[in-house]
Amino acid sequence: MELNRFDLDTYLYPFWKSKEIYHETLTFVGEEDEAPLLYPATDIICVRNFGLDIVYEEGKDFLLTKNGKIKRLKGSKMPYFKMDEFYSKDPGQHSLRVIEEKEGVSFGETRYLAFGEGNFITSRQVAVSYRHESEYDGIIPPCKKKNLPKTSDCLKNGQDIKVAFYGDSITVGGNASGLSYGGEVAPYMDGFDRMVVRRLEEQFGVNIEMFNCAVGGWNVTQGRERFSERMGSFTPDLMILGFGMNGAMQEVSGYKVDTLDIIRQVRDRNPLCEIVLLSTTLPNPNIDWMRNQPFYAGALYEIEQELNGVAVADMTAMHTYLLTKKRFRDMTANNINHPNDFLIRVYAQVILQIISGI
Repeated sequence: MELNRFDLDTYLYPFWKSKEIYHETLTFVGEEDEAPLLYPATDIICVRNFGLDIVYEEGKDFLLTKNGKIKRLKGSKMPYFKMDEFYSKDPGQHSLRVIEEKEGVSFGETRYLAFGEGNFITSRQVAVSYRHESEYDGIIPPCKKKNLPKTSDCLKNGQDIKVAFYGDSITVGGNASGLSYGGEVAPYMDGFDRMVVRRLEEQFGVNIEMFNCAVGGWNVTQGRERFSERMGSFTPDLMILGFGMNGAMQEVSGYKVDTLDIIRQVRDRNPLCEIVLLSTTLPNPNIDWMRNQPFYAGALYEIEQELNGVAVADMTAMHTYLLTKKRFRDMTANNINHPNDFLIRVYAQVILQIISGI
């Protein structure tokens, strides 16, 4: 059922299982831009603004093309970026130069990419609900309850647990619409931390004490060095650990060493603490900022094999797959590195699949 608000059940139903997709986001650049969806749509249920309180009209504001894309029509009421606004001639205060061959554009002059926090990007996005007939052709995240036996037993037996989230700004919640990073705007969606905890509480009838001690801008080395400061006296039974976006220049070997040390520190507090290692999504491929982020997941898989009580939630692989179907700008909230509501929902879906097999 198509809704005009954030709904936990709708937002957490895995996209790889459904023939109906709700509130998938698009960002139009140019008045008559044509945007691909995750699946070629066969039928449009509804197209709304990002806040979900405005409905747009098929045939007047947009068209569903023969290949299942959404085309914005000239004169449409749907928001969009003008070409010279999204690819500006003015570098502004913080310049991100457009790499034309990566973006598939050609201006014959230097241009700079639009970006911003809050709802600067998302206020120009639309949310599409649609039906499709395609089969999912990506990797389905595996359920890894066997890697997390203590957590699995506690959930199964209705025992309360303590869960910590530790990482960078993406783990903080950037840019979920209901949080300060996302502007605290409609549809006021939770971060993936709260969505995961709420679903586990509802699914298993347990109480979960949650502590999110992530810090925006931190890399894994800062996380290692300041672990005690951030964790305080909290002693988790399960930790979701998500660093990687901000350490672009760090060698994979160093990233692994720092991650292992964080695990050592948390297990000094609770030797039975289990760990979900959350690999990062990728930054905008159009800027010269993607370096080693795609390779950190490999180190996390090595740790999963070496230690008991560890499971990898591979958002790097998931985001890489999504980028074969959708444009980066359709899934970002700042056009640099932060996911928007749609991609944050995928984070929650993947983590839940790893922990409990949603």
